[in-house]
Amino acid sequence: MTEPNNLTLTDNPNEQTLNSLRNEIASLKSRLTKKEDRIATLDVMLNTVMEGHHAQVRAYENLEDKLEEVIEMLRERVPHSDILECLKSKNRNQLW
Repeated sequence: MTEPNNLTLTDNPNEQTLNSLRNEIASLKSRLTKKEDRIATLDVMLNTVMEGHHAQVRAYENLEDKLEEVIEMLRERVPHSDILECLKSKNRNQLW
């Protein structure tokens, strides 16, 4: 009389469970990688937008400074042609 092969019966469900867990882990790793890639992409986009925003703020501040300077020149009754020449020379010397 042969003994029943209980090892095979218990190993098969265990093996199926292990394979199922391995597949689930692989799926989770894949989804995590996709999410990390998406986060990295969004981070790059955010940095690009923020750099553009900071550049616009600097440009606005430069224009604001120049406007204040022009207003002050107008108060001092500096001729318009002199004001324009001053602005042109500043424009040549620095980026707006």
